[in-house]
Amino acid sequence: MNCRICTGVIEPERLEILPKTMACSSCANKLKLGGSGRRGVMIYGHKTGAEIQIMSEKLFNDTRQYYVPNSARSVMKNFSKSVCS
Repeated sequence: MNCRICTGVIEPERLEILPKTMACSSCANKLKLGGSGRRGVMIYGHKTGAEIQIMSEKLFNDTRQYYVPNSARSVMKNFSKSVCS
């Protein structure tokens, strides 16, 4: 399927998630048509994979503080910090 704005090809992944979309991701981002108020975060339920949790923009903004890392990303970085200083 082609984009109505730039006549480029709409990504298959985008059509799978938003089947009624008529714009490619680059045009949608330029015009703010992209998610129609949807946001997503990666949820790591186990070590080998992740899932994406899609939510409304209002819920995302209400719970945004829980999705911001507040320490080092690696356990080894936590142990490599100097405990003597």
